[in-house]
Amino acid sequence: MAPRGEWESECMIRHIVVLELVSEEAELRATQTQELIERLEALSDLPGVISIRVHEDLGLVPGHWPLVLVSAFEDNDALVAYQAHPRHREVLAWMNSGVIGARATVDYVDE
Repeated sequence: MAPRGEWESECMIRHIVVLELVSEEAELRATQTQELIERLEALSDLPGVISIRVHEDLGLVPGHWPLVLVSAFEDNDALVAYQAHPRHREVLAWMNSGVIGARATVDYVDE
């Protein structure tokens, strides 16, 4: 892996987040899932964003995470700007208001 200074401003970054919903109630989970998809994918027009997609797990294997956000950014500076953007912060506040529990994130250079 190249040292940070060699890639941070010139390589595409993938930002992957797996998400767990808090609610156990099926109807509420379905509603929140759809709203989460709409809110996150609406951020795809922010500067530096190449793509944002949210996918549901097939539900075939117990223990899988139910949702994954798969996104791409022009470079690390674009990811940092996205994370600080007021629209992204608004979606995060909603997610953290009892919609999303656990999450795990991986950012990597897509060469």
